Amino acid sequence: MPDFDLPIDIYVLAGLMALAMLAGFLLRSHQLAKKKRRIGELEHEMIQAHAELLEIQKDYCELELKVKQEDSPVIPIMKKQDGAPGAGKSENF
Repeated sequence: MPDFDLPIDIYVLAGLMALAMLAGFLLRSHQLAKKKRRIGELEHEMIQAHAELLEIQKDYCELELKVKQEDSPVIPIMKKQDGAPGAGKSENF
């Protein structure tokens, strides 16, 4: 057992505990703010990526509609045959 007395002032102890609590609170709130900011950045990036995809899909649909609406002067090379391919006679001979 120790033979000496260690005087502890209750007010100093309470003050140190309050300072420790305040420091912990400030550190944790800083960490949370940094995480919230990072989540916001990632959400913005995802929204931007989705907007780009939607714009590309819109362009694709417009091109597809334009191709369907145009009258193409292309003449098919082969005629459709009824039945299995190669099983019937050719119409050209």
